[in-house]
Amino acid sequence: MNKPNLEYSPIQTSIINIYQRYQSVKEGKVATYIPELSKVDPNLFGICITTPDGQSYQAGESHHCFTIQSISKPFVYGLAIVDHGLEKIMTKVGVEPTGEAFNSIIFDEENNRPYNPMVNAGAIATTALIQGNGYEERFNRILRMFERFAGRSLEVDEAVFESERATGHRNRAIAYLELNAQMLEGNIDEHLDLYFRQCSILVNAKDLAVMAATLANNGINPITKQKAVNPEEVRAILSVMASCGMYDFSGEWLYRIGLPAKSGVGGGIVAVLPGQFGIGTFSPLLDPRGNSVRGIKVCEELSQRFKFHLFNSHPISQTCVSRIYTGAMVASKRQRRTFQRDFLDKEGEQILVYELKGDLYFATIEKLVRQLQNCQRQAKFIILDGNRVGNVNSSAITLLSDIRQWCISQKITLILTGFPQTTITRLKANNWTDEAFLGTIDNALEWCENYLLEQSNYGDKTFKDKLSLGDMDIFNTFTEEEKAAIAPLFTEVSYQPNDVIIQEGEKADRLFLLAKGMATVSLSLSDSNQRKRLTTYIPGIAFGELALFNVNVSQRTADIVADTEVTCYVLPFDKLKTLLVTNPEIYIKLLQTFGTTLVNTIKRATLEIRSLSAQ
Repeated sequence: MNKPNLEYSPIQTSIINIYQRYQSVKEGKVATYIPELSKVDPNLFGICITTPDGQSYQAGESHHCFTIQSISKPFVYGLAIVDHGLEKIMTKVGVEPTGEAFNSIIFDEENNRPYNPMVNAGAIATTALIQGNGYEERFNRILRMFERFAGRSLEVDEAVFESERATGHRNRAIAYLELNAQMLEGNIDEHLDLYFRQCSILVNAKDLAVMAATLANNGINPITKQKAVNPEEVRAILSVMASCGMYDFSGEWLYRIGLPAKSGVGGGIVAVLPGQFGIGTFSPLLDPRGNSVRGIKVCEELSQRFKFHLFNSHPISQTCVSRIYTGAMVASKRQRRTFQRDFLDKEGEQILVYELKGDLYFATIEKLVRQLQNCQRQAKFIILDGNRVGNVNSSAITLLSDIRQWCISQKITLILTGFPQTTITRLKANNWTDEAFLGTIDNALEWCENYLLEQSNYGDKTFKDKLSLGDMDIFNTFTEEEKAAIAPLFTEVSYQPNDVIIQEGEKADRLFLLAKGMATVSLSLSDSNQRKRLTTYIPGIAFGELALFNVNVSQRTADIVADTEVTCYVLPFDKLKTLLVTNPEIYIKLLQTFGTTLVNTIKRATLEIRSLSAQ
C-alpha cells in the first residue's frame, strides 16, 4: 500500500504551524534533581499525532530519544492490573487525586495505601506488584509491555538509571515508609531498582504517540495490529490519567484541555482522545510542577483548534434504524412455488427486518428498543441487519443482549446478520448461541420463510421425489387434455451436483421446468473472480423462459448450476413452432401463463425496490 503524501495535508500543516509557534518558547527549566537529566539540550522539541489506523503526523525532533520517566506509571499500572485484577490493586493503590506535587510524601492513611498510581508513592507500590521470578524477569515483563505499546524494541538509558539509583533518596524514603506501614512487601531494593529502571526506558515523541494511539484504539497497537492490553485495562489507565496524570495541575488540565494525559520530567507528555488519536510531545523545559511547558501549550492549542476536549458538546444521537420492512415486502432470493409465494405474501408480515446503520451505543440502541417495543405487528421473527453498522461499544452489547431476552419473553426469534465477527464474539461471551447469527440478510430471510412454510405444512417436501410434468406451477390452469398435448414437446434431462445447466453467453434457445433438486443462478462480478447469487430454483419452477418474449435476446446473461442432483423437463423453442401449428390455443395460453408469471415477478420486484428505498 502506498504511503499518503502528507506534504499538502492540512493536519500536517497544522502540526508544523504549532511547532513553529512554540519553538521559540524558552520558559521553564530542565530537571536537575536527577543529574543526568540536566545535561539534555533545552532547545529540543518534537510533536507527533498518531491515529488508530497508524497514520502519524510529526514535526521537530519527534525521533529524538529521552527517558520516559513518570509517563511509565499508567502503563505499569495496567500491567499490575493484568497480574492481580482491579479489585486487589484497589486495595493497594487508590485512584484519588492529591492536589500535591508528584514526589510528596503523603498517603491515604484511612485506607493505608498511596492516593493514586500517578504520584511516586503510588507508582512505587504499583511496580512492587509486578510479578516475575526475580529482578530480570520482572523488568523484562515491563520492557516487553512497553514494546507492545510502542511497536518496536526499546532500550534503557543506563546512565540515567544509575543517576536515579544513586540520587533517589526521596523515593527510597517513600518506599521505606510504605514498608513500615505494610503497604509494600518483599525486597524493597529490588522494587526500587525496577522503578528507577522503568523510568529510564528510552522513547521518543512518536513512540509516545503510538502508545497513546494504542490506548485510543482500545488496546490494539495501530502499527503492529497486536493487542498490547485488554479493553478493561485501557479504561483503568485512561481513568487515572484523566484524574491524576498531570499531578497538581490535573484539574486545570482536564478543564482547559480535556484529554487523559501523563507527563514526565524527561520532557514528554502523552495524551489520548479515545477512538480518535494519540499525542506525543517532547520538550525538556519544565514548569514548577514538573510538566513540559511547550508540551502543555501544544496540547492546549490542539484541543482548542480541533475541539478535542472530551466534554465538547456532541450532536444528539439519531436512531440507528435506517429502514424497516417485512418478509412480505422483501423476499429471499430462493424461488417459491405459487402456493408458497401466495402464503408468504400474507404471512411474511411476521418477519420484521430492521436495517441498522452507524455506531451502536447506548443512545442509538435505546431508540431501537423503543421502536421494537412500540411495534404493533405480531412478529414471530426480528432480523437486525448490521451490514452498515460501525463501532459497537460495550453498552450496545449489553442492550442487544437485553433485546434478546425481551424477544425470548415475547416468543420472538431474534436473528443478527452482517455484524462484524468481533461483535459476534463479544455477544457469544454474553451467552448468545450460534443459531442467532446468519451470514447475510438473504440467509436470514430464507431461514424465516422456511420456518413459516414448514410450520404451516407448505414446506418443500418435493426435493427427493421427482415432480411430474403436470405438477409444474406453469400448468396449474391447464386441463389434462392440454397437458397431454404439450407433454411430447419436452425432454427429460438429468444433471449432477455442480453441473452447469445454463452457461452465461450461450444461445438462449430453450426453457426449463425443474422437476427435482435445486439450482442456483449466479452472475460473474466484473471487478473480481467472485460470483453473486441471484436466486435459487426449487422443484415446480420454470426458468429460461424470458427469451420467449424478446427475439433480440440470443445469449444467456447468467449461469445456472445444479446444487444437488437435478432433473429438468426441457422445451426447445423450435418445438413451440409445432405447437403453434397444431394447437395455437394452447400455444397462446402457454405464452399468457408465462407472461402473467413475469408480470407478478416484476410487481414483487417493484414492491421490494420501494420498500428498500423508503427511509
